[in-house]
Amino acid sequence: MRWLNRLQYSSRSDRGAVATIVTILCTMGVVVGMLAISADIGSVTSQRRSVQNSADAAAFALADACARQDTSICGSGNTAITALTPLATSNSSGATVTSVCTNALGATAGVPLPTLPCTTSTGTSSDLGSCVPLTTAAALLTYVEVRTLNTATTPFGGALGAGTSRPVPACARAAWGPGGPSQISVLPLAISECDWASQVGWPGATNYPPAPSGAWPGYSATDSRPRWPAQEDSIYAKGNPTTCDTSSPGGTAPGGFAWLDGLTGPCSGVVTDNSWIHGDTGANGCGASTFDPLQGTVVYVPVFDCMLGSNPGRDPIATDDCNSGNGSNTYYHIAGFAAFYLSGWRLTNTSKNSVRPPNALCGTSNSQRCVSGWFIRDLIPAGDIIPPTPTNPNYGITVIKPAG
Repeated sequence: MRWLNRLQYSSRSDRGAVATIVTILCTMGVVVGMLAISADIGSVTSQRRSVQNSADAAAFALADACARQDTSICGSGNTAITALTPLATSNSSGATVTSVCTNALGATAGVPLPTLPCTTSTGTSSDLGSCVPLTTAAALLTYVEVRTLNTATTPFGGALGAGTSRPVPACARAAWGPGGPSQISVLPLAISECDWASQVGWPGATNYPPAPSGAWPGYSATDSRPRWPAQEDSIYAKGNPTTCDTSSPGGTAPGGFAWLDGLTGPCSGVVTDNSWIHGDTGANGCGASTFDPLQGTVVYVPVFDCMLGSNPGRDPIATDDCNSGNGSNTYYHIAGFAAFYLSGWRLTNTSKNSVRPPNALCGTSNSQRCVSGWFIRDLIPAGDIIPPTPTNPNYGITVIKPAG
């Protein structure tokens, strides 16, 4: 009987052990299933992220082309789709561009693309390809919309019974407009707003020769356009003989050469918009070894609209005498930045004479100092889009931003 009791006890224990094992096995099945679903969802999320990257990249490239009026990309809807698909594919293997379009402002500006709404992409998850609603501010900008679709096989269907393939769409918008960055690395040679306005024809601001093209540094003998456009100007650091001498608001200061001090770098530095920067009275500015390679390139220059004898710690006001700067007591108020193609200069009698002879534009007097070239329109990928006003002009820089 004792043996039987032991046997009965053992059987009861085995039944408990079996129940435990069954519970563990069931739990493991659930866990394995959950892990499978997690892996599937993770794979789709990764692909979704990559195809969104493809749409974002294509939208920025299209906005850049349309802002530059590059018809090789922004020539028509089909042209854009053909040109942008390799870019989309490089960001997401299997992705293609399905449609492109612009809003009414783009059509008004002459962008040769279909006007919104775009034709929506098809697929079992087309809802994921919808662009997010525009903000009120973005709706007032010129923008393009790009839709992409990745039809590559994904493992999402296994656990959820949704098949073995799931097209993944994406949508992106990019806007562009006049504006400028809050700060930028610039040539430390300040240019008066008066100089800029007289050369580009502000407030019309239409006198912008085409930007460089072809192999860097831009204009060349092999380019279809002349190396030197008919329009070439001089920006005077000293001795301006025309409309922006020291007697004009925004002219360079007596005893100064419009160079800025306190900047980092040997011939450049990061400058903040709406800041006051002290002027350097030296004529040389920066060394020839760092200045010379800039010839034949686009440089960014700070534009000032006021110069005072001391830093007031605030923006200029109507009662300020914006010609009161003199010699070492000069602070320039940086109102923004302009892009300038640097063709030559006359900055000293020796180390930085003109690189492009003959360069009579910079004058022949030893007291004159200037750089020659021309202002261009340029695009930057960061900054704020701010419509210009008669008192707050845009200096030719266009900003591209995501718009949903």
